[in-house]
Amino acid sequence: MKTKHHKDPFTTQCWLCECITDPYQVIAHFFAEAHVYHFRRLIKKLVCHPSGAGVYKGCSPGDILLYSKLIRSLIKAAHALRHTKHNAVTITKEDLFHKKYYCSHYVSADAWKEFPRCLSEKEYSDPYRAFQQFFSYRSLNNWLQCWEQVVDNALNSDTTAITAPLTACIYLIKLVEAAHLVDVREVTHVGECLKKGRAIKLCKDN
Repeated sequence: MKTKHHKDPFTTQCWLCECITDPYQVIAHFFAEAHVYHFRRLIKKLVCHPSGAGVYKGCSPGDILLYSKLIRSLIKAAHALRHTKHNAVTITKEDLFHKKYYCSHYVSADAWKEFPRCLSEKEYSDPYRAFQQFFSYRSLNNWLQCWEQVVDNALNSDTTAITAPLTACIYLIKLVEAAHLVDVREVTHVGECLKKGRAIKLCKDN
């Protein structure tokens, strides 16, 4: 008897123990693992970790591997959504810091830390622009290889650092911040739990 192999388009089985086929739910589960500012800090630390400086000691290798898989899934989800038809949000300067545009529903959310640091004004209004720019700079496969190299460099002492690390770092942070805005503004639930019901809790508060 042949065993059916379920497709795992966003490679979520390895960290969620579940195959998700909806890219919006990949984003929702991504931010159920940690806050946007946690990922922003982690990306900065890993990408800028100097080659030959030894193994990165900012967090355990197990955590690095876990979060590397999460970010790999996010890259794939953003690629699937990059051409999604949508309407940009018109935000006046007076409403720029209104929490409804950027702050998550989690009780532990920090409004100041969740505000985007790298997105342009147009990308803040329309986060899908950041997805498009991300994949205009590199292809999906190129980004996946780049991220794998970043992780290898953090876990090994004799690997070569990526080229243009600062540029890669900014693009990766923009990707995470844009996905966060999509999650806040458009995704109403995580799995079977409605966000507004606050039936779920963030797994990590870093």
